[in-house]
Amino acid sequence: MSVINLTPHTLRYCNITNGYEDGNGDWHEGTEEWSDPVKCHALPSGAANEITFPDGTTSKYSYTIERLPRDCRDFAVGEKVRLEILGKEMEFQVKGFHRYQLQSKLWV
Repeated sequence: MSVINLTPHTLRYCNITNGYEDGNGDWHEGTEEWSDPVKCHALPSGAANEITFPDGTTSKYSYTIERLPRDCRDFAVGEKVRLEILGKEMEFQVKGFHRYQLQSKLWV
């Protein structure tokens, strides 16, 4: 008997820290670190589809990422994310994010 994996893909997001000046006046550059993988289900759009968001803006997207945990962090438009599908990792920019009652959805 086979078991269906409802979240076969993984998503990573980039944590960016700002640079800072220490007590001596020396500047320290900020860092970029990728998060631990978050299980999800990514659906390709087939073509560059357009979506209209509640604020009236439209945007073209390549993937809809579903089944993110309901309590996941909020994603900002333009933020960098990495999506792993079948062992291949691709980098995208967030086009939209919406939190539903039981899951969250992301468009990239």
